[in-house]
This record gives sequence, C-alpha cells and structure tokens, in this order.
Amino acid sequence: MLATAFVLAPGGVRAAVSAGASFTAVRAPHPLSLDPSMRDSAWQTGHLGAEPFWNLTTRAPAQLGTDVFMLYDDRNLYVGFHAAQRGAPVVAAQSANNVGFGLDDFVGVAVDTSGVGNLVYFFETTPRGTRYQQASENARYDARWQSAAQANGEGWNAVLIVPLNVMRLPGATHKTWRFNFVRNVSALGEHYTWAYDALMADGPVGSGWPLSGDAKYWPAVSVDGIASGSGLRPKARAEIYALGSGGSDRTQFAQANGAFRSQNVRAMGIDFSTPITSTINVVGTLNPDFSNVEIDQQTIAPQEFQRALNEYRPFFAQGAKFLNASGLAFSSPTSPNNEIFYTPGVGPFDRGVKVEGTLGFQSFGALAFRGFDETTGDVFDDVAYGYKHALPDRSFSYWADGVIAHHSQAGSDVTSDVGAIAQNNKSGLEYGIGQSFEHGSWVPDRGVAYSTLSFVLLHKPNWEWAIGRNDLSPHFNPIDGITFNSDIHGFQTFASTTGSTPAIKNYTLQLNADRWRDESGAVHESDLQLGLSATFKNGLSITNLGPSFGTLRSYDALADDHNCTGGVLGRTFFTGFPCYRGGRDEHFNLFQAAFGYKDGTPTPIDLSVSFGPFGGNDTRLYSASVSRPLGRLSLGFEYDGTVQRSLTTGALDSQWLRRVSIGAPIDAESNLSISLRSINGLGGFAPQAGTNLAFAYHRRFGNGDEIFLNYGTPAAFSTLHRFILKFVFHVNGDTGT
Repeated sequence: MLATAFVLAPGGVRAAVSAGASFTAVRAPHPLSLDPSMRDSAWQTGHLGAEPFWNLTTRAPAQLGTDVFMLYDDRNLYVGFHAAQRGAPVVAAQSANNVGFGLDDFVGVAVDTSGVGNLVYFFETTPRGTRYQQASENARYDARWQSAAQANGEGWNAVLIVPLNVMRLPGATHKTWRFNFVRNVSALGEHYTWAYDALMADGPVGSGWPLSGDAKYWPAVSVDGIASGSGLRPKARAEIYALGSGGSDRTQFAQANGAFRSQNVRAMGIDFSTPITSTINVVGTLNPDFSNVEIDQQTIAPQEFQRALNEYRPFFAQGAKFLNASGLAFSSPTSPNNEIFYTPGVGPFDRGVKVEGTLGFQSFGALAFRGFDETTGDVFDDVAYGYKHALPDRSFSYWADGVIAHHSQAGSDVTSDVGAIAQNNKSGLEYGIGQSFEHGSWVPDRGVAYSTLSFVLLHKPNWEWAIGRNDLSPHFNPIDGITFNSDIHGFQTFASTTGSTPAIKNYTLQLNADRWRDESGAVHESDLQLGLSATFKNGLSITNLGPSFGTLRSYDALADDHNCTGGVLGRTFFTGFPCYRGGRDEHFNLFQAAFGYKDGTPTPIDLSVSFGPFGGNDTRLYSASVSRPLGRLSLGFEYDGTVQRSLTTGALDSQWLRRVSIGAPIDAESNLSISLRSINGLGGFAPQAGTNLAFAYHRRFGNGDEIFLNYGTPAAFSTLHRFILKFVFHVNGDTGT
C-alpha cells in the first residue's frame, strides 16, 4: 500500500499533503481494465484515502470528498477517482476531447517524471470521459490515453489509464517522481488539489490552473521494478502534412505583427522527432506549415506596447521552455516580459534542426533554422541555445542562453544571457540576477547593448513583496527577441496580499510600480497600478478593480542621429539616444472596473469598462461577454467597444465589435466551430472595419492522423475568402510525445 505521510493538525483541521511527504507506488498485480466502477479488488491496494484534498479557491479544506487510487505496471499508470458531489450538480456537457477545458467538472493526475519540475504532465477527464492533457515541455502535447467515467449515487467515478511511453521517463531503474491530483467543481467555480502549499496560486482553468510550476510543492513517489526494454522510450515519430487551398485570398496569411500579406502557399512538409535517450530528442522540420489552422489569435483594445503571442508551430513548440531558460520574470505592469528569443516573431522559415531534453537536474536545448522573408527579401540563418540547472526544491538554479542571428539585410546580432536565482524555502526569501549582452551590426550607434536585471522577493502564505532593478542600455533589442522598451535604468516593486472572509471566497490586492530614467537623466517610463480582485460566494467577482497610471517619454527620430542633425522623421518611445531631442511625456492612465458572474462555470457573464487619458486620447473601453451551453452546442456572445477622442484636436476614433461563436462537438474526436464578427469604426480605426465569417472543422482519426478544414480566419478584420484543407499523417507517434 502507498505509505502516506500526512496527519491531523492541531484542533482537528486536516493538514495538507506537502512537498515533504513521500510515498512508494504500488504495482498492480495484473493489467487493470477501463472499468469506472473499480470492481477489481486490486484497486484497493492503491487507495490513498479520502483525505486531505484542499480547496485552492477558498484556501480551506475541501467540502466535497474525493477518494484516489493509483497503481502502475511495466506499461501503464492506473488512476481511479471517486468524487462525492452532494449539494452541487455534476456538470458534463463537453463531448469532444480537448475542447472546452474547464467548462465541465473534471478530475486529473499530475506527474513530474523528472522530479525537478522539468517534465510535468497533466491528464484530466470529465464525468463523460472527455479527455484533456498538457505537458510542460510542449504546448502541442496530444498523447493518446484512455479514460472512462460513470455517475455513482451522489457523485461520480473515473478511471484513467496512461501509457508510460507517452511521457519522458528518466532511464534509471529506481525512479523518483513528484505527483498530485486535481479536481474542478464547475458549478461552484472551485478547484481542489491533493497536494497543497499556501504559496500555490489559483486562476482560470487552462490559463492559470493547474500550473506545472507548482510541481515543487508536490510530494515525491518512488517507482521501482519497471522492466527494462518494456517500450518506455518514446518512439521516433514524424508528422507529414499535405495542404491545399482555394479562394480569392488563398495566398493571404498572418504575419508576426498581425498584418495579412501574400505568401507562397506550401503544399507539403514534415516535422519529426527522434529520441537519443528516453529524455533527449533530436527535432527537425523541412518546409514547415505556417497557415495556423490549429490556432488563431486576435485583439481589439489599444495597447501601450506590442502584445505577446503564443507559439504553436511544432518545431518551435517542442522543448520551448528549455531554450528560454532564463528564470527572471520582471517587466512593466503594462507589458509582458522581454525575451531574447521570441519565436512568434520569426516568420515563415524553410528548415530547422534542434536537440532538446533533460538530464538529471539539467534541461537544455540548441537549434538552428533558416528561412527567407518574402516581404523584405531578407535571408536569415540563426542559432539559439539554452541551458538550466535547478535543484529539486528550487532553492538554487542557474542558466545560460543566447541567440546568434545572421540576417542578409538586417545584419548580424549575437546575444548571450546568464543568471542565477536562489531562495530560502523556510523564510520565503528569493533573490536573483541576470545579465544579457548584445553586439553586432544590428545594434545601432555603439554596436553593443546590454540588459541587467536583479531582484529580491519575499514569499509568505498570504502576501509577497518584491523589489527589482532594471538596467537596459539604449537600443537593447535582440533581433529574434521581443523588447518592449530600452534605455531604462531604475527600480520597480510589486506587492500583493490575499485572503478570504465569510462572504468572499478569495481576494487579492496588488500594487505594481516602476520608475526608470534614460541616459539623459529624464524619466523614460513610470507606472503605478493598483488592483483588487475578489470572488464572492454568491457567484459575483471583480477583477483588477482600480487605477493604472503610466507615463512614457518620446523623442524626435532624426534623419542623422549620429550628428543630431537632419529632419525629424517622427517620434520614438524606444530611446532618444544619443540626441534626446524634443522630449515629450505622454500619459497612459486608465481606471478599470471589471465584473463577472459565475466565472469558472459553464454560464459566465462578464462586463468591464475602462476610461482615462491614454496616449494623447481620452479613451473609453467597453466589453461584455456571455457564454451558454445549448444542448450539445456552446454559444458565445461578445460586444466590445473602444472610443478615443484626441486631447489636442478633438478628433474622434471609435471601434465596435460584435461576435457570435458556436462550438459544435460532433463526436469525441471531431468538432466544428463557427465565428461571425462585425467591426465598424471611425478615424484611425476605420481600416479595421468589416464583417468576418470563419469556420473550422477538425477530426482526429483512430490511428492519430488528423484533418483540418478551415474557411477564413477569426484573426482577420474582414472575411478572407480562403479555404484550407490540411491532412496531417502521424507516423509512429502522437503530437508532442
């Protein structure tokens, strides 16, 4: 039987399972069947007991009981659940795998096979047996495994059978993993976790929870005696695509900046992955697809800085976090983090090869790729690498990563980055420093640039505080990276406190502030943001309620900035170096009020309004959205508006968006989605006006092969008359394994 290590705390309050607990996994006496009734008596040998799940949303012991069972053999991991649910309806509307994650109830197992947070996997199933899965090293992870579920009195049962060869397993005979069990109670909008630490964070399912970074809070489990040669090493695999397109806009595709331009359509290509060891792979691609039929991204609201996008192309997605090894995560509260290697900024490329994986406490990756930008004629041939060493408890980690870029027109650019983070797990004190150097013909003026980041952070169960210093030289801007601002020198701070009351499930009050000067001595950027978020027990919620004040300084961009002469070409916020002519401050101030009802359930309603002087305009932002299940369908409605009036000329700009979306699951492995959107606008927003109809069909066959049929794209402002039919043939394995 699994040896448990939890006891009752004083006063009878259940103590949580913590990272200090240890277990020995139980071997199944024979292969277990996919029977959610769990009639086989072997299940009882792996019973972990009904306690002590904790409600991460309310930071209290869970009110609904959950029994968990776990066993293994040479080929599979077996996990069983009994979820008691008296007083809360069971929600199980989703019937297509990997669609609508978080709308239904679910239970799941989390496994960190590396034991140090490098290889973290989640497998979840709903009361209908609908499946979802995630892996920390690949955003496209889509392994095949089995689940079944059934109602059982005032609750429901579920059984999960996960083949061991869909996870990367270190090759040692004695294996030490970290593991956890999670549960979503959709009707209540609450999240349960078996392993609990007061520093674990809650959030929306899919984007904020469950988190692979929480693996450091999970207990350890010893797994012994798995026979060698039992097929545990992932197989060499390939994905071969064949793509056809038609329509008057068949050559129009999204660029990295969101614009649509003409590209030569690629009809065929291949992505492949070959294991060197059980945790290290060689990855390659030839003529990769860039049609984005699997995912689209869009936005409507004006922003102070460029927005960050997600990477989904197979070559870049596999082992992505091993390449971006830096552990520092400081940025302005108005923008995401700077990155020296930002693959969504890399347009269509021709070929690439990569080595990525883990070994003990190390994770690493190195890749080379080559391509040709049809819009500029620029030929690029670039290399990126990353290495990180981290102790299992994350008390110390260090890294080195970098990019060596050669672009025929833009120039050469070499960026290297090193850093380290240490923390005291008892006191919660954490501190770190990182240093990046950039040089090459791409860097203007000096030909060299740098970025130095350092911070001190104190974690406590109900609050945290951090102070950091950022020093970025003028023109620090790696060519394959994303940099939201340069020429900034100064401090920033962050503080937050969390808690609950009898009427409030949870609340968070946070403060962000920064003040950075440039090399002229003027304040280049300053921000102050105060936000309150809370979820009430009656289903109401507020998000980031409060003001945000920002100031950003711009300068004249001169025709001859070396001699500080010549005509003025425009304005730049990035840096005024070396001239700093015509400095002018612009204010980006907004007060935000966002309210929700039944967020985290299948029937959420969200309303928000923001207003204030934002970048030279008096700005008003409005948003309303609602979604509802309707039988097998999922309906979504959205209405957004942006109204801006120039503070100097009084000119009016406006943009109004209306969107209806329908999700229609056909069966467990196929689904159809339709989006109809209309935008009308005035002034500067007028080019974005239009009506956009788009639909997408996806089916996964029993052998793993896939078919996509898309018309248009929801990322465009108006309908693209473009049909895409894409087949993906999977050879010897599943996506992301």
